[in-house]
Amino acid sequence: MFLELAEVLDCPDCDESVGLVTFVDEAESRRVVEGRLGCPLCEIEVPIRRGTMRFDLSDAARRATPRDATEQPAGETAPEAPLRLAALLGVSDRAGMVVLLGPRLAAHAAAIARLGDRLEVLVWLPDAAGRSPSAAAGVEDLVAGVDPLLGAAPNRWPIRSSALHGIALAAPIALPLSEITRCARPGARLVVETPTPADLDALAASAFTEVASDATVWVGERSQQVATA
Repeated sequence: MFLELAEVLDCPDCDESVGLVTFVDEAESRRVVEGRLGCPLCEIEVPIRRGTMRFDLSDAARRATPRDATEQPAGETAPEAPLRLAALLGVSDRAGMVVLLGPRLAAHAAAIARLGDRLEVLVWLPDAAGRSPSAAAGVEDLVAGVDPLLGAAPNRWPIRSSALHGIALAAPIALPLSEITRCARPGARLVVETPTPADLDALAASAFTEVASDATVWVGERSQQVATA
C-alpha cells in the first residue's frame, strides 16, 4: 500500500468522513508491506499484510458482493487489454488513482500502473468466504503502483469523496451507483464491461454521461459539476 494513500481512505464504520492513520512495520519504496490502518475516532484497525489492506466483511455485505469479485481471474489476457482499459479510463501516461473491481480486471493492474507517472491502481478484491485472493500483488507490483484492497463492503466504499480518477467493473452492476458517484471526481471515467439492459437504464439516469459504448463496454464521464446540498 502506498504510504500517502491513507490520505484518501475513509473509515467505513464512521458516519462522517474520518481519515485513517497508517502504522508501518515494514516498508519498501514508500510502500507499506506490513502494518495496519487505524481510525482515530472509532479505533477500528485494518491489517496490511503483504501490501494488501484487509477490511472485514459482514455477512450482509458478503451476500451483496459483486459477481466479478468472486470470479477467478482469466489465465491469459490479450497483451493489448491493459492498454485498452487504461485508454478507456483515460489514465494513460498521467497521475491519479483508479479502482479496478474484481480479480479479472485486477490482472491488468500492474501493466496499467506502469503506464502513468504517479498513477495508483487500487485493486478491490471483496473477499469470498475468507478465500485469499489469487491475484495478490508482489512487491515489484506494489512499487509500480498497485494497491490491493480486500474485503471492503460494496455499499460503503472506504474512499473519500471525489478521490478517484477512474473506476472499472464488470456487469451486472451490484454496487450502489451513489457510492461510485460519490467517490468519483469531476471528469472521472466509469468503465462497465458487458453492461446489461438494466445497467444501461441505471447509467442513463446517473451522474455519468456516456462518451463511448459498444457490445462489450460502456464508458461514462462524471459531470464536471458536483451537486451541493
